[in-house]
Amino acid sequence: MIMKKFLSLGFALTLLLALSSCGCLDFNTPEMRGGEDFSINKIDGNKIDMNVKANIYNDNCFGVKIKPSDLELFVEGESVGTVRLNKKVKLKKRKETPIDANLTATLNDGALMKMMGYATQGEVEVRLKGKAKGGVFIFSKKIEIDEKKKISTSGFGLGR
Repeated sequence: MIMKKFLSLGFALTLLLALSSCGCLDFNTPEMRGGEDFSINKIDGNKIDMNVKANIYNDNCFGVKIKPSDLELFVEGESVGTVRLNKKVKLKKRKETPIDANLTATLNDGALMKMMGYATQGEVEVRLKGKAKGGVFIFSKKIEIDEKKKISTSGFGLGR
């Protein structure tokens, strides 16, 4: 029993040394590369369930899992609530991966009325800020996110 634990620890250390020697433990933050699209599925009180599609490039020499995380949501520079990634997203190594993610936005009081006003503008600036948790095998790291995008308000329609 002790020998098995020693061997598995030795294997883990060997794997760790091999990965660090090839530079594979250096973590590059995945980047969005277009294809962004979103739709609102359901509005229930101050919660909005939405679906986001995007192409994300992972420059690392290993696959990365982005785990459920909460980020602050800003629209036109004003904090309107938080957004939660509901299920983990897997990104393939050194590849652009199309993702289809389900998110839940929890809005601050009065933010839903502001969002309705933004729907008539045609285009708004949306910013997500915070730390997302990413993982590789048994290792995890918090990734600093601060993304701004101009989006069309045509996606504000229900059931698109």
